[in-house]
Formats: sequence, structure tokens, C-alpha cells
Amino acid sequence: MINDARNLIINNSEKIFGEITIPGDKSITHRAIILGSLSKGVTKIKDYLISEDCKHTIGVMKALGVDIKESKETLVIKGKGINSLDKPTAPLYAGNSGTLMRLISGILAMQPFDSIIAGDESLNKRPMKRIIEPLESMGAIIKSNNNLPPLCFSSNKSKQPINFSSKIPSAQVKSCLLLASLFTKGKSIINENISTRDHTEKLLEYFEYPIEIDNKKIIIEGEKEFKAKEISVPSDISSAAFFIVAALIKKDSDILIKNVGLNSLRTGILEVLIEMGGDIKITNRNIIGTEPIGDIQVKYSKLKPIKVSGSNVVKIIDELPILFIACAACSGVSEFFDIAELRYKESDRIKAMEVGLSKLGIETKSTADSLTIVGGKFRGGIIDSYNDHRIAMSFAIAGLISEKPITIMNTININTSYPSFYSTLKESGAQIFQS
Repeated sequence: MINDARNLIINNSEKIFGEITIPGDKSITHRAIILGSLSKGVTKIKDYLISEDCKHTIGVMKALGVDIKESKETLVIKGKGINSLDKPTAPLYAGNSGTLMRLISGILAMQPFDSIIAGDESLNKRPMKRIIEPLESMGAIIKSNNNLPPLCFSSNKSKQPINFSSKIPSAQVKSCLLLASLFTKGKSIINENISTRDHTEKLLEYFEYPIEIDNKKIIIEGEKEFKAKEISVPSDISSAAFFIVAALIKKDSDILIKNVGLNSLRTGILEVLIEMGGDIKITNRNIIGTEPIGDIQVKYSKLKPIKVSGSNVVKIIDELPILFIACAACSGVSEFFDIAELRYKESDRIKAMEVGLSKLGIETKSTADSLTIVGGKFRGGIIDSYNDHRIAMSFAIAGLISEKPITIMNTININTSYPSFYSTLKESGAQIFQS
């Protein structure tokens, strides 16, 4: 069920219980569509995420001439090889998806044709200098709106490999350059100071593309071919995080979430919540393709405050908003440092969470790259989501234990990553209403 409500109202609810199904991983779905489109042969993607962001990725690849057939359970992509993309007849549109914008830019920058890609109002305010500069060092010719989208790519006739060391820990930048390197002659080298999610590398290996990974150093050779394969997408741990926190903070709750992706660079949220005292157990561990999965059992727990900083932030960057809710619900002071990257997401997530928590009666304090939260009780109120799906869903979870109802404004954005969030939360026992 797609969330078609402009606003959501959440009352203090009974326990959250039962077996919960989480949609497919968004990061993996984006990458599987893109790499499947560059393969030679038929790629089938099962259990993919059907969300607005991923629909835009499908739309962009179709506009580049790729044959993609959609059904509820499976995407079927008929790829013609790495150099088979066509010049689009109109500007490409990424919607609200920063992942799509940055990843596809690596491909567009290396093509023998001109192209333009833009996003919605929010995405067109997000910084692209972090990909523009390294792509230009590879021969790309890019025009932008002062390093903001739209991005205009001119035909690249002098593409060359790159030897790049990342200054900003970003899986999107890394993946952008990996995709660009596919179209250059010779070997490219990408070094990370801090390891970031490695779904792109894992999928490249799965497609049997020549890539070598040595700790934080990636060596990839360009102008090779992919072997089309079938891909099963695990459930998204970033989406599961909302229900994990819901069960931890709502008394007597007990849930089971099955077949969740447990990539070691994505499980930081579980590690932090367990350190906070969360009763979280993982069973039925397995491997789908190259990705580890498992079932997550979560029971209500009395959480304690936490301090997070440094390299630990990278592993939980997308889950920080819902982690802030967990910290606000426990007794004591939690501190987060080195989180400046949150200010450049779909919204300024430090500001959005600080403003929202303050309206609900939670004491907070922030700097440019930190946030301090003093745990307390949510008293209820009206919250602005800032058109950010993770902000909206995080405050929906806060409503489960709020003294008075919480109304969240502008929640259609939830469809960018988790269209069935409303129905799943309602079926799990929450008193949640659309307006």
C-alpha cells in the first residue's frame, strides 16, 4: 500500500508485535538495475524495492535505451553490453535520489554523447563538487549550477583511468568513480581512508567483472564485459531500523524481521543499539549472491545513552535520525560527533531532528557537526518532515510512545524509500492515521 497521505497522525499505541516484512534494499536495487543494464544478456532482479527513487533509476536506464520489463516481483533487464547505451532524447530526471544522481553521473561522464540530468527541488540543492572534480580529472566535461544540479555532460573523447584517494567517506562518490572506470582503458585505483558500503564492489564481483579489492584499495580494469545473472535483493536494514527501534522503545514489544541484509558495513545500527542495551538477536544467517542475510528478533529493552563519533558514523549515516529517536527515549545524555554529512542529505537532518525533538519536549544542542540529546518524554505536537522520508518515519516511531499524538506534515516523501511503511506499521499494532 503506497502512502498517499500528506500528513500522518500517530497516537500512543499498544505493543509492536509479530513478523514484519521489509521491502528490498534500496542501495542494492539501484546498483543492480544499473549494472544489469550494462551487462550482456538477461538479468533478473527479484524482490527489488518498488519505490519512487528506484523507479527513477529504471526510467533513466530506459531513457538510455535499455530494455527493462517490470512486474511486482521481478525486473527483467535485457542488456546489450557496456558500450550499448543510447543518447537520451530529453534531460534525464533523478527525482529525489542522490544515489541515482551521483552513480549515473559516473556513466554519463564517460559517454560519447551529450546528456543532462536534473532532480527535484531538494536534490538540485545537494552538492555535486565531490563527484565533478574527480570525474573532470578523468577527462569529463561537466557544466553545473555552481556545483549543483542540473549536470550537463559533453561527449567525452579523452577518458582516462583514475588514481583517487577519497577525502570524504562516501559510497556514492566511490561508486560513481567505479562506474566511470568501466569505460576507460587501463586500470583505475580508488583508495578509501574509511571503508564505506561495498554493494557496488560486491555486485561487480558477482557479475564476474575484473575487480581486485585489497583492504581499502580497489583496482578495477575498464572496457571489460559483465555476465548477466539473476539477483535476489535482501530486505533493507535501513528500513528495518525504524521497526527495530519501535520494538526497543515500546513496552512489551516483540518482533521478527526476516531476510534482512547484514552487510558488515551496514550493521552499525545493530551494533550501536546492542551497546545501548537492546535485546537484538540474529538467527538463520545465510548468503544471497554475495550479500549476507539473517532474521532479526527484537524485544523491548531499557536503553542507555550512547556516544558516537569518527569512523563509526559512516556505518550508521542513514540510520542516525531513527537512532536520535532511540536516544531521546532513554534516560541520560547521548552525544554524536563528526556528523556534518547529515546537513547535506535530503534535508539538513541535524536541523530537522533538532527542531522536531525540541517541539516534542526533548532537550537538544547542536554545532555544525554534532548533536547532543537529553533523553526524556515525548509530549506530542506537530512536526515538519522537511520533505525528508527518514525524518518523517523517525518521528512516526516517536509517536508510539508520545504522551499526546504526533502529527507529521508532508509525508508523501516516504514513498521515495518505503511506500508500504504506513500499512506495515499499522498492521504491527500502531495507531496511525492518514490525513
